[in-house]
Amino acid sequence: MISTCGEFLAVSGRTADPPFGPESARVPFPGGVVWATGEPSAGAGIALSLGPRDHVKGALASGDLAGRLRSGEGLGDVAAPYAAVLIDGETITAATDHLGLRHIYGVRGDGWAAISTSARLLARIAGAPLDREALGAYRLIGHHLGAATPYAGVTKLPAAHRWTLTGGRLHEAPYPVPVIEPVADPVRGTARMLREDVERSLDEHPGAVLQLSGGLDSRVLLAAVPAGRRRGLRTLTLSSPESRDHAIATRLAETYGLRRDVIDLGGLAGLDPAEAYDLVHRAALRSDGLGSPIAFAVLDWAEAQAPDEPRINGFGGEIARAFYYPAQRQHPRPTPALVDRLAKWRVFTLEPADPAMFDPEYAAETEAATLATLRSVFAAYGTDWLSATDEFYVRERAHRWIGATLSMACLRYVTLGPLLHPAFLAAARSLTPADKRGSRFNVRVLMELDADLARVPLDTGIRPATLPARGPLRSSSDFARRASRKVGQRIRRSGNPGVGVPTLTDLLVRHWRANPELLEPVAATGLVRGQWLDEMLSGAGRPAAATAAFLAILEVAAHP
Repeated sequence: MISTCGEFLAVSGRTADPPFGPESARVPFPGGVVWATGEPSAGAGIALSLGPRDHVKGALASGDLAGRLRSGEGLGDVAAPYAAVLIDGETITAATDHLGLRHIYGVRGDGWAAISTSARLLARIAGAPLDREALGAYRLIGHHLGAATPYAGVTKLPAAHRWTLTGGRLHEAPYPVPVIEPVADPVRGTARMLREDVERSLDEHPGAVLQLSGGLDSRVLLAAVPAGRRRGLRTLTLSSPESRDHAIATRLAETYGLRRDVIDLGGLAGLDPAEAYDLVHRAALRSDGLGSPIAFAVLDWAEAQAPDEPRINGFGGEIARAFYYPAQRQHPRPTPALVDRLAKWRVFTLEPADPAMFDPEYAAETEAATLATLRSVFAAYGTDWLSATDEFYVRERAHRWIGATLSMACLRYVTLGPLLHPAFLAAARSLTPADKRGSRFNVRVLMELDADLARVPLDTGIRPATLPARGPLRSSSDFARRASRKVGQRIRRSGNPGVGVPTLTDLLVRHWRANPELLEPVAATGLVRGQWLDEMLSGAGRPAAATAAFLAILEVAAHP
């Protein structure tokens, strides 16, 4: 049996006070100390996510996990999201999954170093200041880039890497990830892999719950469930006035005899502003300010009503869905002009904070620095332009945005993500951009798995089966609709905030206005203009969700 730790801190080269309260366990090792919530023990693999499993071999035993941590061999076969640590003599070893979705952090000091599940905790121990450049990138993109955190000197463990902590020093090295060769028919090969992985998940966890929305990716996973195992399969749907998920899930449930848990996010409107603030503040503390605490608070509220059984989810499907292709043409390689245009058209328009809240000089400096970072990131991929946008989605947006979400979820329930399988990523990378544009590949996989499910409309009203054969007229109208939506986002300077988020944002802002002293730490950072903050608190305008989320992050980050 593998022990699981919810919160973890290992310090080498100096002492550390108990960070997690009286219920935390302390495990000394030569030259340092480990603090954790759970039951850590020396010499055994300690999971920092529930239910670590090998894609082929299934659930891992403690000795197997410990052996992989020591050598690095076999870590690339463990399903994402996961992270694990090993207390082994004078050395602590930590590793995260091949996509880096489970976030863990490290810091190096003068003669000492530490790793933890909390970036905030490391910043407090190290006395680390806010990283103004990293926060400047976050306010534009809605997630951090690379290994950055809100705190200078506190970094995230990269994908497919291990850390070893010993003698007051922190060493970083990659571990081998299996190379999966493209198959002759990626559609059939991917469909076969998904059937096998979903069926294995149901065998290992008979009570597993399928997260069922009105979108394509959860539809693919339902199609991967063998027809004989669908009746009685438990599903979970989040319903709200802002989405059509409830209607789509109802139709699927009636057709296939699914058991349903429906959580109505409209219930958020029944919270009072103080309750909403507490939800968001707790989410900001727990997430270290590495994602939208408002979106996380919505999930926290929903999860309080959700079953604790293992969860099959569709995270990762966008890896093969040409996320950044709209309005993009193919080019032999990324160029600075292409990167800048994509950033201003799409990357910066998804979840930016209001630029008016910042000093113009800071806003200009951080935008220039972020563009320079993006140019370097894209140039390093060494691919054609459209493939580079796919790599950016996998290595940056999925890495940090999906990763922050799953890092919070993976200790609530066992997370089963078939679309995060290395074979799915390998198939996506083997395709030409034309094969991925317009979700063609995912739709063809759906049709291979279950043609009937491909004829049921999605939440967009489109039947998936019609997408691969779209003619020029249909393609043009679809592009016009998507382009119109993006133009609207540019005008509003915001993307889709997500179901439940507008309700919680309104309540949060009302609480701040009734208790303006709560944002005094934000004013003290000097990052937000005092006049803008005073006007917002006085009721002049309603901040968008991304702007309110950035304020909530700063409120927490200012005092780690």
